[in-house]
Order: sequence, then C-alpha cells, then structure tokens
Amino acid sequence: MALARKYSKRYSFEEYLELEQASKVRNEFHDGTIIPVEATTKNHNTIVTNFLLNANIPQLRKSGCRLYHENVITKVDSPKKKGVYPDIVVTCNQEDRLDSLVVKYPILIVEVLSNSTAKYDKTGKFFKYQRIPSLKQYVLISQYDCAVEFYLKMENEQWVYSALSQLEDILSIPSINVEIPLSELYIDVSFEEL
Repeated sequence: MALARKYSKRYSFEEYLELEQASKVRNEFHDGTIIPVEATTKNHNTIVTNFLLNANIPQLRKSGCRLYHENVITKVDSPKKKGVYPDIVVTCNQEDRLDSLVVKYPILIVEVLSNSTAKYDKTGKFFKYQRIPSLKQYVLISQYDCAVEFYLKMENEQWVYSALSQLEDILSIPSINVEIPLSELYIDVSFEEL
C-alpha cells in the first residue's frame, strides 16, 4: 500500500472516521491530513491469505483475541495522531470490540512490503508503532522474494530484530502462539511475475 495524493484540508480524527465510513477507497490519517492508499498486488493478497490460513484463528478467538486484515484502522497516538491500515492486526483487548472500525490496543501488526511503502514501513511507521504500549510483535513480509523481518518486544521494552530468508525457516509469533513455515506463507506467490 502506497501513500498517494493528499487532501488539502486538515481534519480531526473524528472527522476522518466519519469520512472513512462513507468512503469507497481506503485513506490513512496523518495528524490532520487524509492520504489515499493505493491498491495492492496479487502477491500481496496471496501472502495475507496464506498468513490468515496459518494463524489458527479459532484458537485466537478462544483466547479472546481477534484478527483483522486490511480494512480496519489502527489508531496510533504518539506523538501525533495517525490512523493506518495494517495488512493484519491482532488485538486481545476487549475495549477494541466496542468500536467497529478502529483498533487501539494491537498486540501484533503485520505489513506486506511493497516497493513504494517498504522504507516507510521499516522506519517511520515502525517508529510510531513502537510507541503503542500493547504492541508485542511487528512482522514485515516481502512480496518480491523470500524475506521476513520481525521485531519482538522484550520484557525490558527493548525491541529485538530477527530475519528469515529460507522457505524452510519458521516464523514464530509468540504474541499469538503461532508458528508459520515460510513455505506456507509463500504458497502460490510468484516472484517471477514482478
């Protein structure tokens, strides 16, 4: 998902939510500015689907967690308000069930990288995500080759980085007690098409 043209007027977060509920396209909110989000690729959608198929959603539900993908806003409050659309977000906080559009307490965020958003997802966006107290893990998945990067927040609040690059590797996601082989994550993904 890439950031596209910007609207010129500045909006409050509440105005943004009202506009977003009526909008036919997705827009992100960046401290008063509304920015349309570009369409995704087939590889992107395949990776999201593969993640969902391997995420043990019934077990997540039993544990009180909910997994949402692509069309649910995650609110980030520090230092400036943002409303973003992660590719996948998991929350286990009951308060997040009270709002039909916004997640405020994610424990896991997953982004599928594109050429236009990779730098932002790895730097500016992650810097903002790190300030969400509930967030435990951040996963970045390439759609162009077998490459997964992830950050795990330790008990001392430090983020530990790891990377995987082989189909035999297993993505371990302790925040939701799931392990996904990269061979499953990349089923039907065609790197040759890119």
